[in-house]
Amino acid sequence: MSPVTDAPATTNRGDDLGSAGGVRGLLWLTWRQHRWALLGTLVLAAVLVGWMVYLSAEMTDLYHQCHNMRCPQNSPQDQRLSANPFGLFRQASYTERLVQYMPLLIGMFIGVPVLSREHEQRTLLLAWSQDVSPARWLWTKLGLLGLFVAAVTAAVAGVSDHLEHVWTNVGTEDLFRYEAFLATGMLPVAISIGWFAVGVALGAAIRRTLPAAFGVIVGFIGLMLFVQFRYPTLMKPLSAHLQMGGPDSGLLRHNALVVTGGMIRFGIEGPSGAFDTSGRQLSGVDLQRLCPPVNDFGKMLSCFSTNHLQQHLQYQPGSRIPDFHLIVATGYLGLTAMALAAVWWLVRRTDLSAG
Repeated sequence: MSPVTDAPATTNRGDDLGSAGGVRGLLWLTWRQHRWALLGTLVLAAVLVGWMVYLSAEMTDLYHQCHNMRCPQNSPQDQRLSANPFGLFRQASYTERLVQYMPLLIGMFIGVPVLSREHEQRTLLLAWSQDVSPARWLWTKLGLLGLFVAAVTAAVAGVSDHLEHVWTNVGTEDLFRYEAFLATGMLPVAISIGWFAVGVALGAAIRRTLPAAFGVIVGFIGLMLFVQFRYPTLMKPLSAHLQMGGPDSGLLRHNALVVTGGMIRFGIEGPSGAFDTSGRQLSGVDLQRLCPPVNDFGKMLSCFSTNHLQQHLQYQPGSRIPDFHLIVATGYLGLTAMALAAVWWLVRRTDLSAG
């Protein structure tokens, strides 16, 4: 074959290599390597979104049947809502848990394999010795996968937020409850991105998929419990003095979160949680002597009111929920930034000769 006919073939080959090293080539590579995790995430997210849309529609319909009020106890609508184990409220709690643990699955199955699999299969040398630099390879893959995670979790978060608001109107739950708090606003997005980045960092540090995935599980559970313990006091609680047995002041309506107080204890030597008019806290024995507990709850409340007993509460008003969301989301985005910085540092120190 003459040199004239060889030249176009060489040019086409170079074009192919250039395309493979560009965004299009890395997009294809990312899809090729992570397609099963991405498809599985899409399927699970679609099922979860469809389930939550169905629950929201059913709850709203029953709410309208009860004249836009909470359905009377033991009514057919209430039975449909509260029946166990498959009443609408119970099903909503199942979806709530799935939304809460969705970031864990993303960290394990999308985040961890990004670098751990490259180390296990000894393919880093091949990937980074081509016409794409390690930095470009890393940030392009993280950007593509991060956008996918953000888009999918944003869809789930929007539907989950709507379901939680419907559940609050129809039932007795509130939006400051920890599980509902995590499933509303854009917290599912921030938490999912955070654990995606942590999964990548652990995969880069440990270089083995299963140990890194186990590290994500331990870290997720530990941080989840820490946030659950700390989130009621992220802002200084407000204080209130409530008349026991008196008219409802409405202070604790609208999704308020009680931090301390609100519990009454009868018959114990320690504090009962009830205060007299002088501000002295009664013991459980004194409270039982003053207002013996009876089966008639109204009669007991009347005794509290007659003796002018009070409760001292510390609480977070429901109006602070957006502020709390912002605080927690900022913390998780900070975790994301630290994890990405760790990934970059680990990649720069990677010995390519070892794969």
